[in-house]
Amino acid sequence: MKKLLVIAAALFVGLQANAQLIFNGGYLHQTESTAITEKDASNQDVTINGTDLLDGFFAGAKYRISLDGITPGLSLAPGANVSFLFGRHKALDEKDIMDDKARMNQIALNIPLHVQYVYEFTSDFKLEAWAGPTFQLGLFDRVADSEDNPTILFDRYKTVNLTGTFGDVIGPILSANYRSQDALNRFNFFLGAGVGFEIAELIHINVGYDFGLLNLSTANNCKITRGLLRVGVGYNF
Repeated sequence: MKKLLVIAAALFVGLQANAQLIFNGGYLHQTESTAITEKDASNQDVTINGTDLLDGFFAGAKYRISLDGITPGLSLAPGANVSFLFGRHKALDEKDIMDDKARMNQIALNIPLHVQYVYEFTSDFKLEAWAGPTFQLGLFDRVADSEDNPTILFDRYKTVNLTGTFGDVIGPILSANYRSQDALNRFNFFLGAGVGFEIAELIHINVGYDFGLLNLSTANNCKITRGLLRVGVGYNF
């Protein structure tokens, strides 16, 4: 047992000696795709598709842990960052309670766990490539319509009874499939990859894309998925 503890401690110290803290941040572009299936007049399934485009930024840090003992240039890069996204909702059809002027605001905590490879051209210029999963926890997701319906403001992580909340004026004009706004799932799982450069052993510039693998909708007739394009800049600490 003591021998195992000594080995584990030596491994931890070795990893710490070859670890590097990197602060990073940058631009985000999110594509949120929605597909709602409902019955038409002939009782046939009809799918309505829509896409919301949001832009924003992220800020955080990652800890690059060298795995040179396995392969030179290989490392683990766990991290954490907070993302902030803003955009306009695109109404799916005339039954959607929100029009194209509705504003969307999202904040999320992201935990990437990437494997990274660095190829050194010179000591001052290195090529980076990474891939791996990112776990996301939604912290804030709200929609507000400040144009035609200034009173409509709701948290997408909570189920909203549209008839009860917004009165009998809105409720009766909606089909049964639109009588409630079902809560979104706060948890998401992405797989992504990206490439970049390290300059002067100090500055990192990279671009990557994360594919959301989970359906965030809790409604039986709805599917919501997300994809994230990121352009980032990092600084070695």
